This record gives sequence, C-alpha cells and structure tokens, in this order.
Amino acid sequence: MSIAFRLVLHLPRDAATVPVARRLLGQALGTLGVEDGCRDDISLILTEACANVIEHALDTDDYEITIDVTGARCVIHVVNAGAAVDPADLTGDGVASLDEHGRGLQIIRSLADELYLTPALSGGLVLQAVTTLRWTAGAPAFR
Repeated sequence: MSIAFRLVLHLPRDAATVPVARRLLGQALGTLGVEDGCRDDISLILTEACANVIEHALDTDDYEITIDVTGARCVIHVVNAGAAVDPADLTGDGVASLDEHGRGLQIIRSLADELYLTPALSGGLVLQAVTTLRWTAGAPAFR
C-alpha cells in the first residue's frame, strides 16, 4: 500500500508563517510515521526555503508552499512571485561557505536528495527540494 497527500499553503511574507508551515508539515509526516530524523531534515529544508523568501523576496506580499508526499518521496515547492531571479546566481560557488548569506541553500543542498531552482512564471523563484522518506517500523501509512 502506498500513500499520497498534498499540502498547499498560501501565506503572507511574514516571519510568523515559517513556524506554522513547519509545524503543519511535521505533524503530517509524524502522523504518517516518518522517522524523527527524516522529519527534522525535511522541516529544516522547509524552514530555510521559507526564510529565504521572507528575507529576499522583498517586492512580494505573499508566497506559496506545496508539499507532495507520494510513496517514499517528499517534494517541497516554495514559490514567490517577487522580482525575477536568475537561478544561476544562486547555484554557483560564488557564495563562500562562511558568508552570512547563502548558507540556507547550502543547508538545503546537503539535506535534500535533489534541489532545483527555476524562475517562476510570474517572476520570482521556485525552489523544489526532493527527499526520500524513511519510515518507522509499523508506520501507519503502511498498515
């Protein structure tokens, strides 16, 4: 048996929304039986992606998160419709590992199995992070 669910959040670009999104995702994954460490990694990916929108997408008032869990994969999309960003500017080695800015994407890269940064159709940026889920023994999703 496999399970699939989608969580979609349309949020104001406000720092208070980050822990709300993180808790919703953590509760959903915990209810399904995702291992604690895996849940922590995915929550940190979401936190860093949202924090990037809050800090850098200054010319937009809101953003969207879509989380898809299908079988053994969790795919997080964080979309902002701010000013156009060239993803190439964010993916190179131009940001030193100790710089204050840029560590969020490095953290996401280290935790996600796959990371994609693409221009959003309406301007701004789409971050897509894909992670393989690890399940607890007897996870409710597989009973």
